[in-house]
Amino acid sequence: MKLPPLNALRVFVVAAEHLSFTRAAAALSLTQGAISRHVQTLEEYYGATLFTRQARGLALTAEGEALLKPAREAFQLLNEASEALRLRQSDLRVRMPPTPAMRWVLPNLADFQARHPEYTLHLLTQLIHNKPFNRAEYDLAVVGLSSPEAAADLRLECICREKLIPVCSPSLLAGKHPLHTPHDLKHHTLLHPWRDQNTWKRWLKLAGVTGVNPESGVTFDALEYALHAAVAGMGVTLAQASMVTQDLDSGRLVIPFDTVLETEWAYYLVYPHELAELPKVRAFRDWLVGTVALSEEASWLTRQGY
Repeated sequence: MKLPPLNALRVFVVAAEHLSFTRAAAALSLTQGAISRHVQTLEEYYGATLFTRQARGLALTAEGEALLKPAREAFQLLNEASEALRLRQSDLRVRMPPTPAMRWVLPNLADFQARHPEYTLHLLTQLIHNKPFNRAEYDLAVVGLSSPEAAADLRLECICREKLIPVCSPSLLAGKHPLHTPHDLKHHTLLHPWRDQNTWKRWLKLAGVTGVNPESGVTFDALEYALHAAVAGMGVTLAQASMVTQDLDSGRLVIPFDTVLETEWAYYLVYPHELAELPKVRAFRDWLVGTVALSEEASWLTRQGY
């Protein structure tokens, strides 16, 4: 299907809206002669006169009237589609669990915005386990995995391996049952950041603790909630070291024992191979990797020489 000359069609729409070649030329930053030539080109294409001259200016012919509405609607649809595409290129959609979002992204969000003001970040904090990557909903995802199996069309990049340390409110170091040794945990509530309670069992074994039920206490479905409970003095939780640096520096949390549990769990950045070179994807990837690296460097583990 052969289309009419689009530049000439656009000029026709503007001229028809103003009913003046002079005002159309001003609106399009063209000369009046250029407007006239575009209209003539379109009239030759259709083999019909589109305007007639009257004493007070231009008037549309019947053919011009018939062409104006669909031409205007076509340009409106094209404009809307172009704007939607432009916004999609500037919108950066990232899905991650609540804790990495709260611990890595939000405290440093101003830095990302200062570095990349051209992007609007849409942060989706969802706990979705064993679900396929959804290109329609987000561009990148941060996921926690113990045995990663990337699909052929996805890039899977490890950004942080899990090293767990016990943390609690400083109030638990004193009182009726102060925490002096790991064996004192029998007097305190174990806070489980995940549905899988195996981590406390492994930590207690590593620390040589007996007489403490590793399945006792309170279970949460995200580390962020367990950390809030720990800050409130409700018990002791195991935490990813790079995620509690600010709490430790502020004194909201303390590390009662220095036993570190290294697990097979890690956080991965996941995104489709075909999006890898998109400027917005590359910008967020580089920024997040750098941010997490700085958090790792500032963590208690680094200070202790781990």
